Amino acid sequence: MLEVKDVTFHYSREERNASPVLQQINLKIEPGETVAILGQNGSGKSTLAKLLASILRPSSGSILVDGLSTTAHGEALWTIRQHVGIVFQNPDDQLVANTVIDDIAFGPENLGLPRPEIEERVQEALALLQLEAYAHMPIQDLSIGQKQRVAIAGVLAMRPRYLLLDEPTTMISGQTARHLLETVHRLARERSLAVVHITHFMHEVAHFQRAIVMHQGRILFDETPAQLFTRIEELEAVGLDVPLICRLGQRLRERGLTWLPHTLLSSAQLKAAFQQHLAE
Repeated sequence: MLEVKDVTFHYSREERNASPVLQQINLKIEPGETVAILGQNGSGKSTLAKLLASILRPSSGSILVDGLSTTAHGEALWTIRQHVGIVFQNPDDQLVANTVIDDIAFGPENLGLPRPEIEERVQEALALLQLEAYAHMPIQDLSIGQKQRVAIAGVLAMRPRYLLLDEPTTMISGQTARHLLETVHRLARERSLAVVHITHFMHEVAHFQRAIVMHQGRILFDETPAQLFTRIEELEAVGLDVPLICRLGQRLRERGLTWLPHTLLSSAQLKAAFQQHLAE
């Protein structure tokens, strides 16, 4: 479990008298959960991701990864960084090797694993992200979407229990982003992998189990997407908006289609609702 207890964070000692980047954050994420964390730029969501990955340490409060404090040193810190993998917005920030296969092998090699296990993990990660055809391709020849898949494959080769995605869809096309998130949800189901997806795109949230909204360093809401998307005015007040399908459902209900669900999360759900109503 990831446990955040009363965490406040300042980036420097000089900022201690100013408003903290994060303040009084409390959060629990269970193994296998899928959680989307939303917020405008400056809301603190990326800082929270770095704290969860033990890249940063809280100014006060504590963060535990399967019972281990992220302020630990030595073997405990090494264990935390094996359990928690993070993928950044720009894959070029974390791709280090010349070819796809070498980059995916980089993490397992640093774990000091035997060569046969490294090869097994690399082949598994290539297959999971459908990268077999690109295994020996130079990283520089890949598209940004392909690079993002390589970055995720490299993290998965470490076999983490928690995967943190820090705005990974910002730099890629809509179709590539959808494919990437479908892959992540499949991995969560098949491998009981907890996924924390940091984003400001509301339409990406529908298939996550939980949706957390951050604003000015605090958690405003922590609920299901269906519950969150009923808060239209409150979300607009912090610079967010519900997906278009939610607004369409609301307008249809206002015009008399009261048999529709109170919150529509996808066009597929709208179609299914119409089919069920026609069959009744």
